[in-house]
Amino acid sequence: MNSLRKIAIVCGGYSGESVVSYRSAAMVMNNIDRLKFEATKILVTRDKWMAEVDGIEVDVDKNDFSVATQAGKLTFDGVFMIIHGTPGEDGLMQGYFQMLNIPFTTGQVQNMALTFNKKLTTRTLSGMGYQTAKSTTLKRLESYSASFIVQSVGLPCFVKPNCGGSSIGISKVNKVEDLHIAIDKAFAEDHQVIIEEFIEGTEVTCGVIVIDGVVTSLPITEIVSKKEFFDFEAKYQGASEEITPARMDKGTYEQVQRYSEDIYRKLDCNGMIRIDYLIRNNEIFVVEVNTVPGFSEASIIPQQAAAIGMSKTELITTVIDSSF
Repeated sequence: MNSLRKIAIVCGGYSGESVVSYRSAAMVMNNIDRLKFEATKILVTRDKWMAEVDGIEVDVDKNDFSVATQAGKLTFDGVFMIIHGTPGEDGLMQGYFQMLNIPFTTGQVQNMALTFNKKLTTRTLSGMGYQTAKSTTLKRLESYSASFIVQSVGLPCFVKPNCGGSSIGISKVNKVEDLHIAIDKAFAEDHQVIIEEFIEGTEVTCGVIVIDGVVTSLPITEIVSKKEFFDFEAKYQGASEEITPARMDKGTYEQVQRYSEDIYRKLDCNGMIRIDYLIRNNEIFVVEVNTVPGFSEASIIPQQAAAIGMSKTELITTVIDSSF
């Protein structure tokens, strides 16, 4: 009798982050413990849901998330969600799996929908007492005044899609006359744009997982971008230096780890997350909560796990076991 747990590695998605998702899925497929799990990669796009079975693409039955194979109907004991962006990081897929009673490695619908929306996340965290950057938002086709925006958040500032990740569509604006171009670029990725004040400081990021039932911060990573900011090229094409553990004073380091664990609990997170911060004169600003963080061979969370002696295989097993 096959006692292996059947896990669907769900990747792809509808956004430009799909290219990152494919790398993350490859990492999971290459490192998952085959003595414990039977892994099947599932590709989700707007046009199709396909499973890779013995090198062949097979349609996924959306009625019950099953796959018809030569050996019979394949169903899953759980889902390792590795879609960055919609529909895997905004609660859409989570609602589907909740209705089917299939467990998954992320938060529930409410957690995912909240954390995918940058403005709602920072507003919620600010209400909890955490420091966040000043910001304003725009909706598509909404009229706006560039001078008023600059008065609100100052220059330089960052213009971002409000719901998105991997630094796609983000611009750093140094001059008011460049604001319109940056806003148009962000609107190409989302129907709402967030404009944030620039905070001069050290960028760090902290992963959080659950080990033996305990919410646990991983070692903090300091990010030194070779670009003007930590953009897509810096994140995924080697244009940054990632230093683990981060070069911080002990008190601030421990405070960031405490913040990360507290935010995990307060926002009702699940599985693994990564929280980005800016440190200015030992002041801690929360930038973003990533509930489906990058998970390729070179991504930050595997680096942080390695710093405490945890292999990629052990990390994947820990995420699955704690989530289900």
